[in-house]
Amino acid sequence: MNNDLFQNDEINYRALYGKLFSGLLGQFGINYVCEIEDAIQNSFLKSLKIWNAKSLPNNKENWLFIVARNDVLNQIKTRNKQSNLEPFELLDDNQVVNNEKDLRLQTIIFIASLGIISTQAKITFILKNIFGLSIDEIHDCTLLNQDAIYKSIKRTKINIQQEYEIKQTDIQTISANQHTITIVEEILHAVFNIGFDSFSNKTEEIVNKDLCIETFSLAKLLFKSYNSESTSNLLAIFSLHTARIPAKIENGKLISFFNQKREKWNQELFQLGLQFLTKPKSTHKFYIEALIVTKYMTVENFTENDWNDIVILYEMLQQVSYSPIVKLNNCYVLSKVGKTELALKILSEVEKELPNEHTYFNLVKAKIMREVNPIESNNLITTTINKLNQKIRKEYLLENELIHL
Repeated sequence: MNNDLFQNDEINYRALYGKLFSGLLGQFGINYVCEIEDAIQNSFLKSLKIWNAKSLPNNKENWLFIVARNDVLNQIKTRNKQSNLEPFELLDDNQVVNNEKDLRLQTIIFIASLGIISTQAKITFILKNIFGLSIDEIHDCTLLNQDAIYKSIKRTKINIQQEYEIKQTDIQTISANQHTITIVEEILHAVFNIGFDSFSNKTEEIVNKDLCIETFSLAKLLFKSYNSESTSNLLAIFSLHTARIPAKIENGKLISFFNQKREKWNQELFQLGLQFLTKPKSTHKFYIEALIVTKYMTVENFTENDWNDIVILYEMLQQVSYSPIVKLNNCYVLSKVGKTELALKILSEVEKELPNEHTYFNLVKAKIMREVNPIESNNLITTTINKLNQKIRKEYLLENELIHL
């Protein structure tokens, strides 16, 4: 979208998308999910034509909800024109709609609890419809190709509608069991990671702060509702990472973790993260991940013993949760304790599991190869820079990673 309004408030509109989708889903039901998606897009397009800097509604969310709701009603009226179904009552545009209740978490729980849909398909669907992520962004965090994402979302709509006919559910009153909570946590974790370290050329400052805040808020609501140990440790991860956001950028430039000024970290969030850290009854990946982040943030001058501690934590993490990204991170830490040959061997395995020319993979590999093959490392960095569209990250690599041979 080229409209300045959307450029300046892009992430807020993603949050609005999720609120609108959830609110309309609560009113109309899952059988009208396609109509709801179309209506939300139409309401955004209508706002582009009508809104300007001098003429904005007092309540943008309420305005969009009314327009989208009436659009859904019109679509239903057209679709059911020849049927005997009782029509919905059309709202007057001037009528005030109380759409203050945020049903996003309830909607995520509803989707996560459905049985005939795979966890991956649930995550993909929610990333698009609750968080308003683009297909490219979903590709970045799920490693699925774009065609597979389109097909997954389409298939999920059909599957949800089929199950909904059998299992009528009031979204506003649904509750979650531990299995569903686990899926919800996975979704929030994935979205937060997208916001915290974005490779999108639309994200000038690396971090989509509002996206992080939205997932943080939903995680807190999840913890308040169910008081799960795993959610507490997820909140520890969110708190600790968010605490570092003020130090990630300085004078418009990206600052690497080890060069950040720790006095710029948000100490209140840092302490909150430590408070959320909870030892679980059985080993859980969020607890181990939170320990890793805590280790990084509490040690100022790393020794080999500190790096060995992190290696052990990554090995534990791989035992409870497999991920090529976790293996990739472990490779970097192995190189820090002198196990470069092992790290490169694991890298060759990880490379087969990631999309071709995966940016983060290339950066980690270049770091590890710096000591053993500086020329190849330099070539890899150069290739990555040439393919990067994100200005701030490209400038960082040019200034800090290239070896002038």
